[in-house]
Amino acid sequence: MLAVSDEDLAKVEAFMVKDSIIEGKTWAQAMSYIVATDPDKSVKTEVFSAAGRRGIPSSFIIGKDGKIEWIGHPMRMDEPLAAVIAGTWDRAAARKKYDEDQALQQEMNRIRSGLSAAVRANDQDAAMEILDEAILRFPENSSWRMQKFNLLLLRFHQYKAAYILGNQLVEKNFDDSMLLNSIAWAIADGKGLEVRDLDLALKAATQANKLTESKDAPILDTLARVYYEKGDLKSAVKWQKLAAKNANADAMGDSIREALEQYQKERKARL
Repeated sequence: MLAVSDEDLAKVEAFMVKDSIIEGKTWAQAMSYIVATDPDKSVKTEVFSAAGRRGIPSSFIIGKDGKIEWIGHPMRMDEPLAAVIAGTWDRAAARKKYDEDQALQQEMNRIRSGLSAAVRANDQDAAMEILDEAILRFPENSSWRMQKFNLLLLRFHQYKAAYILGNQLVEKNFDDSMLLNSIAWAIADGKGLEVRDLDLALKAATQANKLTESKDAPILDTLARVYYEKGDLKSAVKWQKLAAKNANADAMGDSIREALEQYQKERKARL
């Protein structure tokens, strides 16, 4: 196994003498493989860029005949590596799938680039046209519909269209806690909204919480926020307490605990 860094030798050497995640060992002692640098960028040019790679880490499996068998993220490397070693790997099929995936990624990047330009120009018609094209092209990819929902609601304030789409997303993705939570939070927390469909937000947040068995702090936080926006401080405090109980000792946890203090203070003032 060979790792190639795109950083210069001095920087890599400085890193290798630092303490690793294994107690008592430097990175040089902990890493059981060779680490090389690419000073003239030849590996990057002839291998990494030539394969259409953009992000790191990227892994390449080289076969017994010196040809590339597989390219991808190292987390997905075990299965193809085992097949290559066993002699059961189909290089031609792998290449075909890789080329198809690359072409698909390029198309996705084209759509994202056009959408980004339309949003920067505040061109609602162009943005919606691009998103509608993406939805037709990738009907099973809910992220495009979510982007359309967020833009309609938060950027362009087209409330009727946004909430029609929001209802469709909730119904179609009733088993997706993260998507449901995102919809509920956008409605409850979105800045400058003149119309908030809090019933839709409550439906989405309640289902997200049910799916996560009242154990996910951010989702509990969202549910509490929806009740807060509806004016039900008793329920807001109830769910925010549970969110605080499940929260970590980090920035998100601090935010959750601060919200709990706010809800409790406002409820006390009303009693």
